[in-house]
Amino acid sequence: MQQSRKMRAILVAGAALVAAGTFATALGEETASRIAPTAPTVLSSKMTVGETATTTTSPPSALLTPIAQPVLKATVPCGFTSSC
Repeated sequence: MQQSRKMRAILVAGAALVAAGTFATALGEETASRIAPTAPTVLSSKMTVGETATTTTSPPSALLTPIAQPVLKATVPCGFTSSC
């Protein structure tokens, strides 16, 4: 008995989907098995005391950045004022 081309195409596509799913599942299990058995490594060391930083809570006496002033000023075009 001869199958139609459409039926063959459907079977090939279905087989490809099953193979892709199997491959993805196997890849996922392999990745999970690599991660799961290894226990996390905990490094412990004694705490060392570094230099002490001193900070102040008072505000600075002068402005750190001067107030910005524009170099060029634009003129108002005609139609935006009543003097035209």
